[in-house]
Amino acid sequence: MSGRPEDNGLQRVRTGVEDLINSRTMVEEQRIGYGNLRCECSDWAREEQMVTNIAVIYETPGGSTCQVNVEYDHQSAEFSFLGDALERTVVTNEPQQVLAMMNRHVRAIPGRRLEQLHKQIDSWVAEGKTRSQLFGEFNKLLQAEFLGGRISTNELKQGIQYTLSHFSSPD
Repeated sequence: MSGRPEDNGLQRVRTGVEDLINSRTMVEEQRIGYGNLRCECSDWAREEQMVTNIAVIYETPGGSTCQVNVEYDHQSAEFSFLGDALERTVVTNEPQQVLAMMNRHVRAIPGRRLEQLHKQIDSWVAEGKTRSQLFGEFNKLLQAEFLGGRISTNELKQGIQYTLSHFSSPD
């Protein structure tokens, strides 16, 4: 960082993101439910301008990695990130706007993880797996060594309910 007064906004975002992540990941069950949520920051030069990238990273059941990125341009003291609909780039010098976007994204992670789990169950059912085989797959996801790829007990419960709905409804 250049140490310019404008970079104070960058520090506010970094601290805010760390606080956001810490509030969601204190115990292992939450770490799993939020896909091993973490933040990585990197500095690099683009056309001789210093840029900091802030990435919030997490996994979905089975281990797919997802992330949200925010760039901070040290010269303009502006943040840029994809809008909620992912169709336009938002540019702002307001740290609170960046933190609000990150907060919305992090709050949505459990739902995104559950959606991915449902897609995986649908895939297993389409492959013709039996109930017994499906429960074996759940067991693998519960015991996965890759923390973010594991499922939480809440996800297990919801996944079982979803699975049973496949077998109880008429085809």
